[in-house]
Amino acid sequence: METTAAETNDASLVTLALQRIEPAFALLFKRHGRRLRSVIAARLSDPNDVPDVMQDTQLAVWRALPSYDLQRSFEAWLTSIAINKCRDCGRRRAVRQGTLSRFQIDLAHSAQWLWADHMESGVIEDERLGALRRAMTQLPSQLREPLIRTALLQHSQAVVARDLNVTVKAVETRIRRARQQLHSYLTAA
Repeated sequence: METTAAETNDASLVTLALQRIEPAFALLFKRHGRRLRSVIAARLSDPNDVPDVMQDTQLAVWRALPSYDLQRSFEAWLTSIAINKCRDCGRRRAVRQGTLSRFQIDLAHSAQWLWADHMESGVIEDERLGALRRAMTQLPSQLREPLIRTALLQHSQAVVARDLNVTVKAVETRIRRARQQLHSYLTAA
């Protein structure tokens, strides 16, 4: 007796998808797509980000599929990946907004440089950057590396966690500690 797609459970579809049977993977997302979309939409402030996060989730699931434990709930696993992708989207948005704010501030400072005839503020800025560089070198590499990768290179915490072979929570903790230590170094100086 042949089973229909509706009768096939998620674990069987995952097994088929791992064998590169494309309709199986498509069926998994069709089966869970509506609920997944509502989970993502509920967590994002901009509805225009939903399709991108859906696509990011689908790609992340495809890449992580070999590590999926067939004994666990596929829906719960899929939801946790989607929530992480929502967090990544929020962090990217915050970085973009922060970069835009810094750009606007830099633009204002540039205009000030054009119209102002003194160098004092430039010297102060150079001193601040020097202090920041010195403080960064004082950080242990395990704290400095995740901070640089997320703040400057704009990698997601999940990517940094994978590259450093640690959990996402460990990356979050290291970034928080790095920022706390930087604050201590800079306020003590």
